[in-house]
Amino acid sequence: MPSQTGKTEIVVLTDDTIAQDGLMAEHGVSILVTLPNGRRWLVDTGTTDIYQENARRLGIRLDGLAGIAITHGHDDHTGGLTFYSRLAGKPPVYGHPYIWHKSYQIRPGKPVRITGMPYLARRDAAPSFHPVNGMARLDDDLYFFTDIPRAPGSFAPVAGNFFNEDGTGPVPLIDDASLVVRTSRGMVVIVGCGHAGYTNIIAAIHEAFPQDRLLAVIGGLHLLNAPANVLADAIDCTKRIMADGFFFCCGHCTGENVLRYFGETLGERAVRSMGAGRSLVF
Repeated sequence: MPSQTGKTEIVVLTDDTIAQDGLMAEHGVSILVTLPNGRRWLVDTGTTDIYQENARRLGIRLDGLAGIAITHGHDDHTGGLTFYSRLAGKPPVYGHPYIWHKSYQIRPGKPVRITGMPYLARRDAAPSFHPVNGMARLDDDLYFFTDIPRAPGSFAPVAGNFFNEDGTGPVPLIDDASLVVRTSRGMVVIVGCGHAGYTNIIAAIHEAFPQDRLLAVIGGLHLLNAPANVLADAIDCTKRIMADGFFFCCGHCTGENVLRYFGETLGERAVRSMGAGRSLVF
């Protein structure tokens, strides 16, 4: 049985940068969440097996996971499922049904990039998959949000994603998901890339838990190319519900310019870099 910890502990296993010497970085996200009941959940798996190697170097065993929550189907969040067979216990995998769809990223002047989940990840994880639509409770005070409504005219970073390699069939990335851990001090929100749009994500979570305050936002926000008004809107919606001691701990696709803006607006104490090895306790 998992041991009771009394606290929520979050460790970043994979990010584009490192927060501790001796760890490895890659373009991707993987985050380990330990709940107060002692049960452990993996959020995303990065691109390769680096999440497993970094866990080993940190002295963390990934055996006996309660589950794996996938925030969307892109390979930098699902590629690590290629090494799913190494995880003892074959933990259940949760995500929107569309995480399995093939997709391509097409940008002017750059080669076509396959962004869908690798074949071996599909093959090995599919038997343990549990589809989620809308909001679902995964564990004590742990919630999964997907199919997030997008307000007309709101910013949602989905451009350049297609179902076909010839640039046809735009992918709306409705599989984009975020997780919420409800703590005694407020909500901790874990975002993979925020393709549904940051303000839309926060609005959906606030609608579900209108009495809860926002304590922290962790992960990738995909705001690096967002215009100034979008960043201002992100700050405004955060201010309306943030708790005392609120902070962003973001990396991956967030953008250094975004973190600087958040720091200038909310104060430097409200912004922390992510990085592999970053550990947070709530």
